Amino acid sequence: MKILYIDTDLSGHHIYYLKALLDNFTDSLCVVPSKLSDVNCRQIIVPKFSTFKEYKTWINSIFKIAQDENIDVIHFLYGDIFYRYFGFGLSKLKKYFKVVVTFHHFRYGLLHNLSLKRIFSNINVGIVHTTHLLAMAEKFGIKNIKHIEYPKFSETKTIPTIDARNSLGISNDCPLLLALGGTREDKGLDILLEALKKVDKPFKLLIAGQPQTYDENFINKAIVSYKDRVYKILRYLTDSEICTIVSASDIVVLPYRKIFDGASGPLVEGVAYGKTIIGPNHGSLGQIIKDNHLGYTFESENVDDLARTINKALSEKFTYDEYAEKYQSALSVDSFIDSHKNLYDGLTKRQ
Repeated sequence: MKILYIDTDLSGHHIYYLKALLDNFTDSLCVVPSKLSDVNCRQIIVPKFSTFKEYKTWINSIFKIAQDENIDVIHFLYGDIFYRYFGFGLSKLKKYFKVVVTFHHFRYGLLHNLSLKRIFSNINVGIVHTTHLLAMAEKFGIKNIKHIEYPKFSETKTIPTIDARNSLGISNDCPLLLALGGTREDKGLDILLEALKKVDKPFKLLIAGQPQTYDENFINKAIVSYKDRVYKILRYLTDSEICTIVSASDIVVLPYRKIFDGASGPLVEGVAYGKTIIGPNHGSLGQIIKDNHLGYTFESENVDDLARTINKALSEKFTYDEYAEKYQSALSVDSFIDSHKNLYDGLTKRQ
């Protein structure tokens, strides 16, 4: 079985995701927009696209590469790229190869729903990482879909909280909130920074990740009233740094907007280290937090309710129960890889 992996986004957890698959499916190659280091396969560089004409050229390049390399399965690791173009070109690929697309989250609305149905009609199977997304797809009449839990890719190394804070220069005199990951608009960092103006319990905040929509200048303007309580590490984070940063925290805050519905890398990191999670009550995140007893939810995009929820979390002692611990144990890479192997085997046996 020879698999062609394709990703157009190499930020954040996308790299870990791709590397985990390439490390375990060795007779494979990947198409990426730029060269990756420490990848156990041959890489073919195909630039990103921004127009429909460039997209058509890109999809034709995928077809030619798959033909030339005698590929069995084409696996697109970031399904969002197809929404805008309603999956144009996928039907051609499906005639000759098994086509798999991973959707990290869904977008909703009339055009997005129509696009999603069209995409699924032109692929063999789609992968989602939450039971909520699985249920939503099935409501749309989509049947060729599989749920594979989003894992914790890097090793979990336990560091005492006080040691982690000392290494970051953060005092241990009050709870530390963590906003982890790239500062995209849909992840709602601006909502959190506004809500913290209304929090009256002692706290410190660590913002860690690559600046994207919200840069350091924006952050500095938003935190004027509590700037002495904020720490910033605004850059790409290594595995070791993420380990230290999450270990230092008490509460991981996920102020995601309603437009986001999918799995969250920062949630997985927080759960792996047994941290309290605060997240929105909508979609996949709300369901995961509530069903697995991981912490607290607030009304999505409601600044006042987020402030109230943070105050509550800062006032109470939260510990993981058997539901949370069971979810923790489900986040293994081995399970993630086994699920993909079973999926690929099932597809190629039908040829």
